[in-house]
Amino acid sequence: MSEIFSHEKLQVLDCMIDFKIAGNGQGLLLLHGFPETKLAWHKIAYQLANDFTVVLPDLPGYGDSTGPIPNSHYSNYTKRYMGDIMHQLMKKLGFDSYLIAGHDRGGRVAYRMALDYPKEILRLAVLNIIPTLEVLEHFNYDKAFNMENWLFLSQPAPFPETLINANPSFYLDHIFDSWTLSPDLVTRDSREEYLRCFSKPEVIAGICSEYRTTKIDADCDRDDRNNHRQIQCPTLVLWSENDFTGDEPLTIWRKWSKNVAGKSMPCGHFLMEESPDKTLEHLLEFFRNHK
Repeated sequence: MSEIFSHEKLQVLDCMIDFKIAGNGQGLLLLHGFPETKLAWHKIAYQLANDFTVVLPDLPGYGDSTGPIPNSHYSNYTKRYMGDIMHQLMKKLGFDSYLIAGHDRGGRVAYRMALDYPKEILRLAVLNIIPTLEVLEHFNYDKAFNMENWLFLSQPAPFPETLINANPSFYLDHIFDSWTLSPDLVTRDSREEYLRCFSKPEVIAGICSEYRTTKIDADCDRDDRNNHRQIQCPTLVLWSENDFTGDEPLTIWRKWSKNVAGKSMPCGHFLMEESPDKTLEHLLEFFRNHK
């Protein structure tokens, strides 16, 4: 990560959030996904900091951020709870309203925040996801086969934790090699940093705890849909043409947000690492228009 970013930690609720921050102007919160850390944005964060105050946290339980001790139903690892933590982080940094982009699991936290904080989230970008409820309602054998992490990581403890901790580098490389079109674009240096965090048993436990909230997260979505609550702010959807068919994500998100635009990307799952130039171009164009 560029040297212009300062490295900080803040206690937020029952988590110690590790984050980097740089730039000036409107706050832009960038949330990474599984199995990554804030490093996921390293190819585009510097350029974004020319226009915005970029905040790069590790999600609770991921990277170098601590997660809460899981309660009996893992409700303190839901996207709503994580969103509350991220919102409190931005408030502590002086941002009562801000922009947000999230990839993968971070995208799920981001759209939950847009639904829960409609006045505070000015613009939302979601990368390579559709809402959790839509995922579950469209599950079939092929989708389950290609999304084994959803079913594996959510199994009761300590089953997935034990298997991953036996050989974390094997599982991490499996994800990066099988989810990308060009595996080399997730560089060896990046993989080593991801592995540093992925090798910590407490991180594996936190990740599994977060996946175990899937049904609760879907119930939150269902409650919004049943009560006709939609995302109020302009929404940008970017997705891998390898992971989705045609304009499927855009069609789905139009049911969840009042103002949606989007674009498919010629890459695999990790948009910011596999197609950084195009990802940056779309994010800059979208977020520069926030006023």
